[in-house]
Amino acid sequence: MAEASEGDARTLGHFRQILLWPLQLMPLRATSQIHRHWEWLEEARPDNPWREVDDEFTEDPAGFQQRHYSEFVTFLPHVQRFLYGEGRSRGATPGESPIRVFRRHDIARVRCTYPDPAFAPTEFEIAHIDLYFFFDLDIAVLNVELHASDIALEYAQETLFRLGRAYPTYWEPNGDPGHCL
Repeated sequence: MAEASEGDARTLGHFRQILLWPLQLMPLRATSQIHRHWEWLEEARPDNPWREVDDEFTEDPAGFQQRHYSEFVTFLPHVQRFLYGEGRSRGATPGESPIRVFRRHDIARVRCTYPDPAFAPTEFEIAHIDLYFFFDLDIAVLNVELHASDIALEYAQETLFRLGRAYPTYWEPNGDPGHCL
């Protein structure tokens, strides 16, 4: 994930973290059993920053990265077909993936402030922000990939420990969430 620079053993040359936050989706209509929450994000409106990722693996071969290959080959062929579909094209339903992915490009950085006053606020670059919907499941997964270069090891560890938690593990007496940023 990260490697130490030669000049300082306590500084990481590159830090990257992928955050996966599960979200429970509430029913849209009491009369319907299957809810297509992503349909609201499909609507192209000026105030809607989300755009569907049609096929991240085969849409543009130039955009295919090593991480895509590593992710894809991790799964057995029958799991690949379930997760990614079968070479899908727009409008084809047989063999289509049960996952809908939406991405936004309007957030470039995130600033983290730490509870310890000795830690200065730190900015991380955003590689991508994706929202995964699963057909016939009332969950979505928010995927945020962030990174920074030349970051102190203590900041990287604190970020891993606190930012990766989707929910606080406890509450402080003053009402602040514990182990969160």
